[in-house]
Amino acid sequence: MGTYGINIDEKMGQDTFEYLIADPYDPAGEVPEGFVVRTIPAFTWAVFPCRGAMPDALQDVNKKIFSEWLPSLKEYEFAAGYCVEYYDDSAKYAGGTMDENYYCEIWIPVKKQSK
Repeated sequence: MGTYGINIDEKMGQDTFEYLIADPYDPAGEVPEGFVVRTIPAFTWAVFPCRGAMPDALQDVNKKIFSEWLPSLKEYEFAAGYCVEYYDDSAKYAGGTMDENYYCEIWIPVKKQSK
């Protein structure tokens, strides 16, 4: 279904990163052939709601996170090379992902700044 978009950039600062389209994992179920299972480390997540037509709404929030919110943090910093995008079920909206009320979230891992 593609509930999540997972950005993995563990080396951070490289020219490429891994992007996975993901769904919740059921360890009791079988993983279909060709699929992979990845474990994302536990983090404290800053969650940013996003409402509006895609992809513009998501891109606008993402731009604000990295140009305004992260630079203004005083006690926290970006924790690691992972970011998660959560996508609501587009069938719940008359215009699908282009609906003005479509909902998604961006999750950014953060940690207390070391002094």
